[in-house]
Amino acid sequence: MVLPTLAAAGMEVMVANLTRGLARRGYDVGVTCLEADGPIADELRADGFRVAVVRSPGFRGVLRPVRLEAWLRHVRPDVVHAHSGGWLKAARAARRAGVRTVVHTVHGLLEREPWHGVPLKRWAARFTDRVVPVSEPLREYLLRIVRLPAAMITLVPNGVDLDAFRPGQRRSAWRADLGISPEALVIGNVARLDGVKNHADLLNGFAMMRPRAPEAVLVIAGDGPLRRELEARAAALGVAQHVRFLGQTRDIAALYREFDLFVLSSSAEGTSLSVLEAMASGVCVVATAVGGTPALLGQGPVGRLVAPADPAALAAAMADLLRDHRQRHALAEAGRRAVVARYSLETMVRRYEQEYGRVTGVQPTRVQQCVVSPS
Repeated sequence: MVLPTLAAAGMEVMVANLTRGLARRGYDVGVTCLEADGPIADELRADGFRVAVVRSPGFRGVLRPVRLEAWLRHVRPDVVHAHSGGWLKAARAARRAGVRTVVHTVHGLLEREPWHGVPLKRWAARFTDRVVPVSEPLREYLLRIVRLPAAMITLVPNGVDLDAFRPGQRRSAWRADLGISPEALVIGNVARLDGVKNHADLLNGFAMMRPRAPEAVLVIAGDGPLRRELEARAAALGVAQHVRFLGQTRDIAALYREFDLFVLSSSAEGTSLSVLEAMASGVCVVATAVGGTPALLGQGPVGRLVAPADPAALAAAMADLLRDHRQRHALAEAGRRAVVARYSLETMVRRYEQEYGRVTGVQPTRVQQCVVSPS
């Protein structure tokens, strides 16, 4: 696995989950970071995985990926699986190192793609055997904009661990620790505090909704460069005392069970892990209709979709579902069933295993990757 970092964010969590899932199926899997490691790297190391940092900075790291090429010659993997942000560097270095099979997963797109984005993707595709988008809109982008051949592309949605993310008991002390009353209705959000997640609209919508649901509290888990700005916005809107910024939270699975409603206000998504995690945890979801989210919530009554960049629509959906316990409960149960049927971690791992087998021509259970720590 090759990606920029193992920071605490959706793509990085997915890579860690895939790494663990493949290991359980008998593979020898390592992870290489191109910029830095991060908290998820620490978790993988604690689980016994070897994580390497082979820095390959800037465009020079694309033109001459010397260190990464040397590292891959040393490791001698059967498959290099690159992820968004590391595609071209990983693919070129892998081919120069003699790696026979390169797979790349597209997790999402930048809010504003630079002029050179599409040409670089076309260049990277020349060194790649299979490209895997995590949502249908990303597949369409690869076909129509990047103009990759359809035979090269396989859609594999993200999946979640159904044993970890499941309905369960709430923690009695959790509300007291955060100063939340037992009667309050908790709206939750789990996402990095970054512009693409559009927490500003979430705060605006929450402030608009408050008169209709004065007992509601908004809990935001995650950290990022916009934290201070968002805290200031909550204060300016007059809702700071009803909003809790938790920062990075370790036991995310337990946190979802505390929510009465989960809301994601992103302006762009691939296949959102946080939406899947909330659904698997038995929490009703309201989310903006962007990226792969309509595929998650739009197939029958399993959640509520709203238009992006529309705080009033968010406010109306939140108020409606907080007032209607039966509808909220029914949507939550339907969401859990949908994840069990189509978006389990086991299903995702098996799909990637099949792709490795197709592109290598080797039975999947016999594909191995040698993992060696950097010398």
